[in-house]
Amino acid sequence: MVDRTGPGTTHDEPERTSPQAIAFTVFPLRFSADPAALIAFLRTLGMTPLITTEGDGFADLVAGGGGRVMVHGAGAASATAAPAGETQLSTAVRSVGAAAEHLRAAGLEVTVWDESYGHQGNLTGPHGEAIGINEDQADPYGYVLHDGSEADPRLSVTAVRASAEGPERDRDIEIFAALGFVPVDGGNHGYRALASPGHGSIGLHEPSSGMVACRPGGDPGHPDLQVSLVRLGFETSEDLDELAARLSHAGYPAHVVTDEGERRLHVTDPDGQVVEVHPRSAR
Repeated sequence: MVDRTGPGTTHDEPERTSPQAIAFTVFPLRFSADPAALIAFLRTLGMTPLITTEGDGFADLVAGGGGRVMVHGAGAASATAAPAGETQLSTAVRSVGAAAEHLRAAGLEVTVWDESYGHQGNLTGPHGEAIGINEDQADPYGYVLHDGSEADPRLSVTAVRASAEGPERDRDIEIFAALGFVPVDGGNHGYRALASPGHGSIGLHEPSSGMVACRPGGDPGHPDLQVSLVRLGFETSEDLDELAARLSHAGYPAHVVTDEGERRLHVTDPDGQVVEVHPRSAR
């Protein structure tokens, strides 16, 4: 099984710089003790595979309204020894070279390397954490490619990141603006939504119990590397009560909660992580 988070040979060759080449899609990487179960859960939500392996231990899934999720085995199956239920922040682009050139022009630090399946990279975040940049595959290299046409257009992916209001959040807003994710509205102390239409969203969440933006770890050869962490979330234009009923009927007990007049759905995924689904933000 391939873990796309490990560094390899550096590669700084410039590539095409069309707007399509530098469009970033939110692409959280979830490490799971039971990838098949998590893939089934995400498909029930409305995602559909773009890339899989033979069997059911890995998938790159897409949401029809924007964003993708990569599901990977946890523990020994991961180069970063990620525990089950951990979700790392990553993005997907058509061309890593063009994306890196764009980010460097914005004053950001990027590392790029070659893998057997294409170029990959990391953007260095404000905590020194590595935010993955994954290049879309043109060749399957032993994977199975799918067209993603069955993805529910009502659903989009949100990567929820710990970000304290003030200078920390201001810096996050600045960095993610370079990736095309801009504030949806004024937000509040607890949460600020950043969106890129058709590419998912980033949620900047006031840190709560156990919620951090990064952890030490990564590749054993790079002990200073910080791993960027997020929580997996979604937005949908589907009626939340109908979605809760649909998920519960499929064996994923879900309920809608209201907090300060805002409704959202809570459901626990197969890794034991609580997933929040919010109504789609105005774009």
